Amino acid sequence: MFDFLIKYPISIFEIREFLAAALNCPFDKILVVSSEENADLEIAAEELDKLCCLCIGTQVEGDAAWLLNLYRIEATDDEIEKRIIAASQTKQIACYVPNDNWNGYLLTGSSPTPIQVYEDEEVAGENKYIFTNAIYSQLKTKWYNTQL
Repeated sequence: MFDFLIKYPISIFEIREFLAAALNCPFDKILVVSSEENADLEIAAEELDKLCCLCIGTQVEGDAAWLLNLYRIEATDDEIEKRIIAASQTKQIACYVPNDNWNGYLLTGSSPTPIQVYEDEEVAGENKYIFTNAIYSQLKTKWYNTQL
């Protein structure tokens, strides 16, 4: 499984187009369903085996519009990460792609180069994602430390 977030609202159709480009996979071999639809999803095993990507999308709040969970991809997480970043930059679809184990993400597709950001867990909640720029975080920490 590989998870990432899309910053701005786009349709299920646009998510499929984006994933087809990112994963170099035929459009009709990608199934995107909402988390609500997934609860009732009935798909035959042979149909599931034909997919190159099953994507469960959850609409979220805050700095992102979609949380996407990708399944059934024949690639490593590093390969998927690189493909998502490349497609995001090319198509200018802003994404938050996880890039370390400490709430770090790359904001891609919104500027010529990806920007390192971090999830702000103090503000975020269930299905709510808030990100802060690394430089801002460092300044905030310096200010806080001077107040002690």
